Amino acid sequence: MGVLKDHRRLGVLVLLGGGVLLLLWYLAPWAVPHRLFGGEGVLLNPFGHHLPQGGLPPGYSDGWLRLLFYASLAWLLLALLAPWTKAPTRGLYWAGFAGLLLFLLTYLLFQASVAQVNAGAERPLLRRYSLGLGSYATLAFGLYLLLLARVFSPGGLAFLVRRRGLVVPVFSLLLASLLGGVMVAVLKENPGEAASWREAAMLKLDLITYTYQLLYSPLVNPSGFLQSLLLATPLIFTGLSVALGFRGGLFNIGAPGQLILGAIAAMLVGVYLPGPRWLVLPLAILAAALAGGLWGALPGWLKARFGAHEVINTIMLNYIAASLFLFLISANEYKFFGNTLFLPFKYPGYEARSHEIRPEARIPHWTDLVAPGGELSFALPLALLLGLLGYFLVRRSLGHRVLFGLLGVVAGYVLGGLLPGPAVAFGPDLTSVRLNGAFLLALFALLFFHFYVFRTVGGYELRAMGLAPKAAEYGGVLAGRKMVLIMFLAGALAGLAATHYVLGGGIDEYRLKQSLPYSVGFDGIAVALMGQNTPLGVGLAAWLFGILLTGGLQVNLQLGISRELVAVLQALVVLFIAAGGFLPRYFTDPLRAAEVELKEEARKREAEEAKEAR
Repeated sequence: MGVLKDHRRLGVLVLLGGGVLLLLWYLAPWAVPHRLFGGEGVLLNPFGHHLPQGGLPPGYSDGWLRLLFYASLAWLLLALLAPWTKAPTRGLYWAGFAGLLLFLLTYLLFQASVAQVNAGAERPLLRRYSLGLGSYATLAFGLYLLLLARVFSPGGLAFLVRRRGLVVPVFSLLLASLLGGVMVAVLKENPGEAASWREAAMLKLDLITYTYQLLYSPLVNPSGFLQSLLLATPLIFTGLSVALGFRGGLFNIGAPGQLILGAIAAMLVGVYLPGPRWLVLPLAILAAALAGGLWGALPGWLKARFGAHEVINTIMLNYIAASLFLFLISANEYKFFGNTLFLPFKYPGYEARSHEIRPEARIPHWTDLVAPGGELSFALPLALLLGLLGYFLVRRSLGHRVLFGLLGVVAGYVLGGLLPGPAVAFGPDLTSVRLNGAFLLALFALLFFHFYVFRTVGGYELRAMGLAPKAAEYGGVLAGRKMVLIMFLAGALAGLAATHYVLGGGIDEYRLKQSLPYSVGFDGIAVALMGQNTPLGVGLAAWLFGILLTGGLQVNLQLGISRELVAVLQALVVLFIAAGGFLPRYFTDPLRAAEVELKEEARKREAEEAKEAR
């Protein structure tokens, strides 16, 4: 009886998904071989095309679309029958993988048609082309079938619950994107003329699809990809800062102030400390971390000593840091009670900015790291490769593995520098991206977070403080000292974000300027929430926000949609994550998650016993 009920539920879910797929196949374009600047284009659909300005591009063949449509209908019919077979999950697995292959075939046929048009031309005739929502719906339904097959397999629900740290953010992102698409449809008019309601729907769906294609275009554009990493770099630092506080049961909302103090310290060392590069640059980076750490430790000490709430203290310290920042670089002369105070920090002129950072204290540009002097260097990739090999191949204690990993990095950097490399020439669109070595520091910060929080005794105590502070204190954890240490480390991570802006020239100049975007400290809260306070999650969430911020510029330029759409998406993601993605409670409540896992394990054992009995 229970098996029959599962078959019915599975059949209903597949039928609902198939109905949505059919509707999108009918209303949405499958391919757009040519697109105008405003978003209108030649929209191809097997039920009838929307062809503005006369018809298809010269030489373009769309015969493949009709054959592909018949193959897609046959695939959909088999997918709808799969839940009623003797092995429904196995049938859904096959149907899901067939859907992925069908999407791949669609992509290859479309690219072949475009290449055929451009083959005989001196310059490409079709430049602005892409697949449409109808084709992406095939891909989405294939993934949907694979998900259903996994969930309805024995232990499938427990599999998802155990990975709820990934499921909740992904589902929240999908909900935010869906709501964002509705907003685009409401706020933006159709880009072309429509002769019927179906053509109007086709134009509107294509507008939404094109918006998201532009929004995620940095994934396939080299300069956009580098720009997304540039924007993700400070978000990684601030996201880790907030996540570390969350792990320890503290809410560090003072990342903006800690970033400002780190920027001031990096400027002081970078401008006024002479010396060789190997000494000045590490000291400037260390100064940024120490200044941010000490500024973060202050509210930690206030909480440990007086019980003052860290949220209020960090917010107030943000204002103090911002005022101190403006005090140092706004003017060089201040009058106090008839006396004049002279400061050496502001550069002459009207703009509030410091003197330029000395060349010895500057973090190298990405082109200098990859190809110093215009010649490709194998030092960096070889250092990363030998470092990873040294860490993972040594089967001893954590300390030995870290030591061998560091030795591998040093050996790889030395050996790679000795290997000759070919000369390379970067285009202006790539050299103009101000990605610098601070991105590598951000990657090391992710590794530090992982090793400290999940691989050390201090990290275990930190997590215990966050989960059950009274129990941790009863177990011997010195709560006051741990609070100060947590806030110090969180502040140090936020302070390191300043190295990207001041030492790496992330704000167009190697200076401390009034335009320092310290508001990324608040964005770190969204990054930490979406990343579920894990290093991998924070890194991916920061990169996602960098992609959206980069793609938002293209959306604004090509479609006239405000870049604030990105801020709306970020806010919606945070809102949905706070609501648990509107998923069942066992995805957000650890106790209920444990109950589900136990029930699923029992169900899996029963299924195995029944299989053996046959």
